[in-house]
Amino acid sequence: MTPLGEKAAHVRDAGQLRDHVCHWPGCNQQVQPALWGCRKHWYALPALLRARVWKAYRPGQEADRRPSADYLQVAREIQVWIAEHMRREAEGRLL
Repeated sequence: MTPLGEKAAHVRDAGQLRDHVCHWPGCNQQVQPALWGCRKHWYALPALLRARVWKAYRPGQEADRRPSADYLQVAREIQVWIAEHMRREAEGRLL
Protein backbone atom coordinates (compact mmCIF):
# COMPACT_ATOMS: atom_id res chain seq x y z
CA MET A 1 0.00 0.00 0.00
CA THR A 2 1.25 3.49 -0.81
CA PRO A 3 1.90 6.02 1.96
CA LEU A 4 -1.17 7.98 0.81
CA GLY A 5 -3.22 4.79 0.84
CA GLU A 6 -1.99 4.04 4.36
CA LYS A 7 -3.02 7.51 5.52
CA ALA A 8 -6.44 7.15 3.91
CA ALA A 9 -6.95 3.73 5.51
CA HIS A 10 -5.94 5.09 8.91
CA VAL A 11 -8.38 7.99 8.65
CA ARG A 12 -11.18 5.70 7.41
CA ASP A 13 -10.61 3.28 10.29
CA ALA A 14 -10.03 5.87 13.02
CA GLY A 15 -12.75 6.08 15.60
CA GLN A 16 -14.23 8.87 17.64
CA LEU A 17 -11.50 8.90 20.30
CA ARG A 18 -12.73 12.05 22.00
CA ASP A 19 -14.84 15.13 21.40
CA HIS A 20 -13.53 16.89 18.31
CA VAL A 21 -15.33 19.49 16.24
CA CYS A 22 -14.81 20.70 12.71
CA HIS A 23 -12.06 23.33 12.49
CA TRP A 24 -14.23 25.72 10.44
CA PRO A 25 -15.02 28.72 12.66
CA GLY A 26 -18.50 28.43 14.15
CA CYS A 27 -19.08 24.83 13.05
CA ASN A 28 -19.79 22.59 16.02
CA GLN A 29 -20.23 19.34 14.10
CA GLN A 30 -18.45 16.44 15.76
CA VAL A 31 -15.92 14.71 13.51
CA GLN A 32 -13.39 11.98 14.13
CA PRO A 33 -10.16 13.49 15.46
CA ALA A 34 -8.33 12.11 12.40
CA LEU A 35 -10.40 14.47 10.23
CA TRP A 36 -9.74 18.18 9.77
CA GLY A 37 -13.42 18.97 9.60
CA CYS A 38 -16.89 18.02 8.49
CA ARG A 39 -17.51 17.02 4.89
CA LYS A 40 -19.18 20.34 3.99
CA HIS A 41 -16.30 22.47 5.21
CA TRP A 42 -13.51 20.13 4.08
CA TYR A 43 -14.76 20.41 0.51
CA ALA A 44 -15.24 24.17 0.88
CA LEU A 45 -11.45 24.44 1.10
CA PRO A 46 -9.45 24.79 -2.11
CA ALA A 47 -8.04 21.48 -3.37
CA LEU A 48 -4.48 22.80 -2.88
CA LEU A 49 -5.05 23.37 0.84
CA ARG A 50 -6.68 19.95 1.24
CA ALA A 51 -3.70 18.35 -0.50
CA ARG A 52 -1.31 20.17 1.83
CA VAL A 53 -3.23 18.90 4.87
CA TRP A 54 -2.93 15.34 3.54
CA LYS A 55 0.78 15.77 2.88
CA ALA A 56 1.46 17.16 6.37
CA TYR A 57 -0.84 14.75 8.21
CA ARG A 58 0.85 11.96 10.18
CA PRO A 59 -1.31 8.98 11.09
CA GLY A 60 -1.69 8.90 14.85
CA GLN A 61 -1.14 12.62 15.46
CA GLU A 62 -4.74 12.87 16.63
CA ALA A 63 -4.04 10.27 19.33
CA ASP A 64 -0.71 11.60 20.61
CA ARG A 65 -1.72 15.23 19.92
CA ARG A 66 1.66 16.00 18.36
CA PRO A 67 0.98 17.33 14.85
CA SER A 68 4.02 18.29 12.81
CA ALA A 69 5.14 21.87 12.34
CA ASP A 70 4.09 21.55 8.68
CA TYR A 71 0.59 20.48 9.71
CA LEU A 72 0.27 23.39 12.14
CA GLN A 73 1.51 25.80 9.45
CA VAL A 74 -1.06 24.68 6.90
CA ALA A 75 -3.75 24.77 9.61
CA ARG A 76 -2.89 28.44 10.26
CA GLU A 77 -2.95 29.18 6.52
CA ILE A 78 -6.37 27.57 6.26
CA GLN A 79 -7.72 29.80 9.03
CA VAL A 80 -6.38 32.87 7.17
CA TRP A 81 -8.00 31.61 3.95
CA ILE A 82 -11.31 31.02 5.73
CA ALA A 83 -11.30 34.51 7.27
CA GLU A 84 -10.62 36.07 3.87
CA HIS A 85 -13.23 33.87 2.19
CA MET A 86 -15.85 34.78 4.79
CA ARG A 87 -14.98 38.48 4.53
CA ARG A 88 -15.35 38.45 0.74
CA GLU A 89 -18.60 36.48 1.01
CA ALA A 90 -20.01 38.98 3.52
CA GLU A 91 -19.01 41.93 1.32
CA GLY A 92 -20.69 40.30 -1.66
CA ARG A 93 -23.95 39.95 0.24
CA LEU A 94 -23.87 43.64 1.12
CA LEU A 95 -23.60 44.81 -2.50
